[in-house]
Amino acid sequence: MRAAIASCLICSLLWAQPAKQPAAPAKAAPTKTAAPPSSPPAKSAQQDGQAKLDGFDGIAWGSTYKDVKERFRTLSATANPQDNVEIVADTPDREILIRRREIYYRYVFYKKPADKITESMPRLAKKPAEEKPAAEDPSAGTARFFFVESIFPLLKAEELYTKLSEKYGQRTGSNVGENQRGAHTWEKEDGFLVQWVEPYGGVGYTRTLFYLSRKIRDEIKADLQAWQYVREIQALENLLK
Repeated sequence: MRAAIASCLICSLLWAQPAKQPAAPAKAAPTKTAAPPSSPPAKSAQQDGQAKLDGFDGIAWGSTYKDVKERFRTLSATANPQDNVEIVADTPDREILIRRREIYYRYVFYKKPADKITESMPRLAKKPAEEKPAAEDPSAGTARFFFVESIFPLLKAEELYTKLSEKYGQRTGSNVGENQRGAHTWEKEDGFLVQWVEPYGGVGYTRTLFYLSRKIRDEIKADLQAWQYVREIQALENLLK
């Protein structure tokens, strides 16, 4: 029974299909030989290790918070006991936590903090402006999807690693040592995948996977660097007064 549950969880964990061509996960084979595809007979990107990381479960990187939230709202309203989608928590323009097939998925969003950078720069003191009624945020719901974390019951890390390698190819990095602690990483053109490994009884297990957009990650790094420059410039000006 436990083996059947683990097999089901592994299939569910491999939902991160190419965003524009979502496909159903393949069932685990009873032996080490991979099960042949049902249709078509030719090898797919998932089977030859060439699956992309340009999104997760049919949602492309850069999709807005509003669109993703609406998708989950629709799925949670459908009477499909096999899917069983539930929105557990929701922070607008920041993250959505859902539970699907007894696995938790944390979708994270990013909005460029242009206004805050301007406000953080030094400027002349002026009289406080009269208070005005708060206006609705015209950019509400526009934060972009760039990261997802999947959380599930412990699975043997080596078995899950084999499944991920079949889909995405060989890993591009790893710092997992003899103590069975660390992470395996896959770096693709559009994103990154991280499999976290932790030890239990001398054996490596996984309960968390990370999927990350490359393009938006680079944008966030650039924005954070800009913030740092603003703070440094302000600090220097304070010292030179």
